[in-house]
Amino acid sequence: GDYTSSTMTTKAWGALNAKDYPTVIALVKKNMELYGAKAKEMQASLKEYAWETKEKTMSYWTLNDVGTSLFILGEAYRLSGNKEEASKAYKQLIDEYFYAQCWDPNGWFWKPAEAAQQKLGELDNV
Repeated sequence: GDYTSSTMTTKAWGALNAKDYPTVIALVKKNMELYGAKAKEMQASLKEYAWETKEKTMSYWTLNDVGTSLFILGEAYRLSGNKEEASKAYKQLIDEYFYAQCWDPNGWFWKPAEAAQQKLGELDNV
């Protein structure tokens, strides 16, 4: 199959929406295995979010896909009732891939690490 980070991230979103949590986990683990190190290099090169242009932000595609995948993983664990694993995924995203961004089809970037921080707060209050 297609093992590009963007394809695996897109498929992970689809699996999450279908509540197919084992597929989410498998896709995210493969994405991390293939692209995690490169995403960490990109993260280390940044001191703030890439924001100047859409193209500049998209040039960090590996970081963006890996960070988004970890958010999806956290959501899969959260929705399946596994708070501990959800917390681990969110914290890994925040600690290792903070500057990842995700393109929303409505026309803007959102920040998975900031969303993960919010989800962690919600987990703490459950």
